[in-house]
Amino acid sequence: MGKINVLSFEIANLIAAGEVVERPSSVLKELLENSIDSGATQIVAEIKRGGVSLIRVTDNGSGIERDDLPVAIQRHATSKIREKDDLASIMTLGFRGEALAAISSVSEMTIISKTKTAQSATMLSAEAGRVVDISEVLAADGTTVVVNNLFYNVPARRKFLKKDATEAMNVSALVEKVALSRPDISIQLLIDGEEKFKTPGDNNLLNTIYAIFGKDFSSKLIEIDGEADGIHVRGYVGRSDNVKKNRNLMNVFINGRYVKSLTAQAAIERAYTSYIAPEAFPTCVLFIDINPTLVDVNVHPAKLEVKFADERTVFEIVYYTVKNALEKHQYRPEMELARSKPEKNLAGAFVPIGADTKGEQLKMSVPAYVKQPVFDEPKRQSTVSFKTDSTKYDFDKPLKVAAVSGGEYGLKNTSMPSMTPRDSVELLKKYRENTQAKEVEHVHTSPVIRIEDTPEYKFIGEAFDCYVMVEYEGALLVIDKHAAHERVIFEDLKKQREADKRIANQLLMLPLTVLLGHEELACATEYMSELQAVGFDYSVSGSAVDITAIPEAISTDDAEALFVKMLDEIIEGRGKPAITDAVRREKALYQVACKAAIKGGRVYTKEILHWLIKKLLLIPDITVCPHGRPVAFRLTKNELDRQFERLK
Repeated sequence: MGKINVLSFEIANLIAAGEVVERPSSVLKELLENSIDSGATQIVAEIKRGGVSLIRVTDNGSGIERDDLPVAIQRHATSKIREKDDLASIMTLGFRGEALAAISSVSEMTIISKTKTAQSATMLSAEAGRVVDISEVLAADGTTVVVNNLFYNVPARRKFLKKDATEAMNVSALVEKVALSRPDISIQLLIDGEEKFKTPGDNNLLNTIYAIFGKDFSSKLIEIDGEADGIHVRGYVGRSDNVKKNRNLMNVFINGRYVKSLTAQAAIERAYTSYIAPEAFPTCVLFIDINPTLVDVNVHPAKLEVKFADERTVFEIVYYTVKNALEKHQYRPEMELARSKPEKNLAGAFVPIGADTKGEQLKMSVPAYVKQPVFDEPKRQSTVSFKTDSTKYDFDKPLKVAAVSGGEYGLKNTSMPSMTPRDSVELLKKYRENTQAKEVEHVHTSPVIRIEDTPEYKFIGEAFDCYVMVEYEGALLVIDKHAAHERVIFEDLKKQREADKRIANQLLMLPLTVLLGHEELACATEYMSELQAVGFDYSVSGSAVDITAIPEAISTDDAEALFVKMLDEIIEGRGKPAITDAVRREKALYQVACKAAIKGGRVYTKEILHWLIKKLLLIPDITVCPHGRPVAFRLTKNELDRQFERLK
């Protein structure tokens, strides 16, 4: 007797269900996508016991005809595509025709649906993928799908589900992403009878974000919008004070579909170099609109992974759009002190942006609807000149910057690219010479400062030898002197590097031979001119390259790793070598800036503090240090008046 068996309908369905239905959240995902594809403007999703006992999705979409209901739960039955050519331009969320069949095969399913032209609704009941009953009922236009006793006939699968609370959290995270993808649809989530959130459905993305994540998160966002080569990037990215310890709040949508795109994630993270700490991850709600023929969503049954026809182009457009938005955005976070009344729980209802809320914790936020910047940039370029005793001018002392260990922030060398001692010293020397020529004259007399067009402010004092306080434009400005000076130095060093207009390199006495794989070797040959533009000179020999020159700012020990990394990122579609080099240089520069900046906890003359204050006020876009920490906070008079009960 032969060993090859033809599987029965039931077993084949159970195997197919495993690819689509992994847990309650995957069931809800498929049902929500069907509701969106039906043209619904209102969707209500409800679960009980983590979705194991009940999953219900109700919408006001187009509905399903009576004759189509039995066919809908058959495998490979779909209304989304007809021919193979349709796969090249898929715009609907669902299209495989597997979801309803897979779900019904492992549950007790009921579908109630009515089209606008039908006199009554039709109810279909199914168990384990087989139709049990079809009858007419009274119901509103649209469709309701009820899934009971998930995995009741697959006890092994049910046994591996997490606790109800864990499954409920997964469901909540899933519905959040679906709601973000469609701000034009009102989506409500109920868990065990309690409303978790409800989006307004007014097609305002910021209002949708507010309804899901609350005021604190939505007030710390920067709007982005960029387009090139037919690719449109839009949405919101978090400010430097709106970061997380993981990537859970990096929401990327391709043509309205939530995806896990390594290309987009890498581009976003690269753009945040010198804006947030290396161990932190940015937050975003980012949409990429692209010609559907240039992206393949038919990679995985869950449709979470996509492939771009040109990964590099997508990377660069996302990178530069986010980077430009971060560079242009100006803000000073406001400090809100503790309030007497506790903050209400707003998770269960939508509150328009700008509504008054009160909290007990220390909060630093700026309402998203208030236009920034706080400070106006002066019309004329100002010059600074002061005289001081060089023995007191701490950041003019010789520095041993070759052994950088992260300074006050505890950053390790392993997280940063190393710089050669010669390069580090030259950078500092160049910075100091430039500063002395334009701003500082050192003589052995008392300091004198002369700045034209300096914004008016009132110096209050310094607290803990760390924080400088000034009264400026009706608010108390609290400045972290180390963070502020660190950013000033960092920006100066960047400008000096950019002014060179080329990447200098250093010749090697002996060639550095690097063995490469076939794909890397082909990449090194094709992109030789671009790699030479960032400081590498090399020749291809057999299965290796002989590197004869490397960028001057790196050591020989780091050259091979950087060269291979650039090749790998080109292969993975993560932009040009120039982007990798720019990121590496920024990381190296802020190591130098950290060491060169004045230190918190040390005493400096008032003249130095005034110079720093004026420098900060004259450059309003200096808002965070290269590690992502705020440079200053604003404490308004109204906030203080409220604390002393002058305002009610």
